[in-house]
Amino acid sequence: MKERSFSWTRTLYLLVALVLVSLSLILLSQGRYLQPLESIAGQIFNPIQQAASNVTSGVGSWVSSIGQGHTLQEENKQLRIAIDKLTSENATLMALEQENAQLRAMLKFQTERPELTGVVAKSIGGDPSGQMEILTIDQGSKAGIAEGMAVVSPGGIVVGQISAVKPERSTVLLITDVGSSLPVVTQRTQKPGILTGQWQKGGRLLVQRIPRDADVVEGDLLLTSGVGGNVPNGLIVGMVSKVRQSDVQMEKDAEAYPLIELESLESVVVLMNK
Repeated sequence: MKERSFSWTRTLYLLVALVLVSLSLILLSQGRYLQPLESIAGQIFNPIQQAASNVTSGVGSWVSSIGQGHTLQEENKQLRIAIDKLTSENATLMALEQENAQLRAMLKFQTERPELTGVVAKSIGGDPSGQMEILTIDQGSKAGIAEGMAVVSPGGIVVGQISAVKPERSTVLLITDVGSSLPVVTQRTQKPGILTGQWQKGGRLLVQRIPRDADVVEGDLLLTSGVGGNVPNGLIVGMVSKVRQSDVQMEKDAEAYPLIELESLESVVVLMNK
């Protein structure tokens, strides 16, 4: 009985002590006596709370970025498809524009030289060995093509002559090959010369056998003379880039260059002999 009474008394004292402590804390809080303690506690726990908040925010952003990454991948895929489509359409338009330009050039040439007739042919290759300046075209003897015929660009600029013929294809020896030789005159003064290819020698074109006193200068256009062959006269071949003359020679030479990229031709016209 004494132990039970003592236990109940101790419990009562403890409850009374807790009530008094609670009341004291309430009074101290209202009187702002606990502000220093609250400030210290804030300094201790605020960084912890901020760090926890940052971690939570970072995790949320990471989870959000995962979802956005999937969306961006899908958008990039669609953009790549659109870019590929535009690239293909642009290539088609460029090809059509180039074809139209060639057709316009051919029409202009035919209008200016109605006495000339020709066969249109496509370039289907060059020299596999890389030793000669030639083009292979997709028209041959079945179309009436023969050796020696002149070959011009769609705009009428001489690119070479037929050097070999098969029923359905032919070989064009370009004017830049060392085996090419073509009589020419200057457009401005009609001074004669022989145009030879210089590609295998590291050059482009060379006009030889020009009279010593001939008026030939840089920038003169070179035209076919029509002498001694199947090439009609008055067709543009190239342009003089440099005149070479020594004190002892009776003739002078002139370096020249073609006015078109011969190897990049996609189509040509073979001029038919009447």
